[in-house]
Amino acid sequence: MIDFNEMFMFAKVIECGGFLAASKKFGIPKSTLSRKISALEQRLNVRLIQRSTRNIMITEIGKEYYQYCVQMIAAAEKAENLINNKSDQPTGKIRITCPTILMDLGLSKTLAKFMQAYPEVVLQVKIFNRDVDIIAEGYDISFQLMGKESKNSNLIMRKIASISSSFMLNPAGRIHPNQVQKPSDLHQLPTVGWLSSHFQSAWTFNKEGREVKISNESCLVCDDIRLLKEAILCGRATGCLPLKLARQEIHDGTLTTVLNDWQLEPRKIVAIYPSRQGLLPAVRALIDFVVEDFAQDG
Repeated sequence: MIDFNEMFMFAKVIECGGFLAASKKFGIPKSTLSRKISALEQRLNVRLIQRSTRNIMITEIGKEYYQYCVQMIAAAEKAENLINNKSDQPTGKIRITCPTILMDLGLSKTLAKFMQAYPEVVLQVKIFNRDVDIIAEGYDISFQLMGKESKNSNLIMRKIASISSSFMLNPAGRIHPNQVQKPSDLHQLPTVGWLSSHFQSAWTFNKEGREVKISNESCLVCDDIRLLKEAILCGRATGCLPLKLARQEIHDGTLTTVLNDWQLEPRKIVAIYPSRQGLLPAVRALIDFVVEDFAQDG
């Protein structure tokens, strides 16, 4: 007979990275966790975890089994949320995933405001700079920053806001604004570039119907927009930043925009979720709240 407690404990040990961490987080004795997972392995007749004195390592079959355990836990939570969310006031737990750049663009403040407005809703936020299978990994919603052309998907996608970006540099640095008159000038200059699964390895510029692609051969490529901003501020390189992220620096003159006659390929913040049918009231309230808050912030 399936013991769902064993599956739950196995998933939480993997999630926490070890027996001791899971024991501290969930208040379950370490010996109980170890005994339950040993019983699970014995019942399944398979090794799910390789143990050592210092850490654990999940086996390949354990990785596959873990995904089903995560789905089982997510389904159980949704079943409880279904009851909890029958009330007029949204309640229950929402599992969210997003990349770091959205936190820097204001999603962190928006989620904090949502918590004030809906105190009966519990948010579990996990930040990944990678593609996330929200169904397999048990998330209710994923917020992402994407290009104009989105990937084909059976998931529902709702636009939250458009994000305008521009190439910038420190006018007191090594690069003078006059050195950047057209996109091809970037080939002769040090640049920094964003690295993400949703972004191309080239910048796409448009001007009066003419499209130009410039390969992203940067001296710094990373998925942390804050590092890119600091690299541009230091004055050694130019790079593309969301205007929203550089308002203060543009205002005080430590950054200036270049290539202003050229439009960069637009980006958009989107909410991705499995289905409109059966969408929990708390999730619907969150999406509506984020759309409205970003609209007010401009």
